Amino acid sequence: MTRSDRLKPIRQVAQVRERDAARAFGDAQRRLQEEEQRLTELEAYRNEYLQRFRALQQQGITVAQLLEYQAFLGKLEAAVRHQEEVVQQRRGDSERRMAAWSERRTHTRAMDRAVENLTQAEVKAGEQRDQKAQDERNQRRR
Repeated sequence: MTRSDRLKPIRQVAQVRERDAARAFGDAQRRLQEEEQRLTELEAYRNEYLQRFRALQQQGITVAQLLEYQAFLGKLEAAVRHQEEVVQQRRGDSERRMAAWSERRTHTRAMDRAVENLTQAEVKAGEQRDQKAQDERNQRRR
């Protein structure tokens, strides 16, 4: 078994790990986008609610309504802050997954180059052996 043949299973493992890391990165990106979308929706709802509150203030509202709107706005603000934290966590996870995938990809490329270089060296060595054998046969004929 040649050296390049011995490295091929290791290269295959590296390729599988790279695919797994790429899949994990893709999943992390998808989760990040979902959480960013939720944040956008929450912010839009909060802004819409604020506009309604301001419109009602201009028309005149009771103290009870004012307190109710303020309490709900406080809950919306808390939800937005919480969602911002979730987005930051997902962004960090996505960045870590991207770094892991990049590292795996670099390792796989290095394994590919090593196998390719060994294969080329083996082909060259085989050609040199064949040429030497041919030269020796030609020498004997003379």
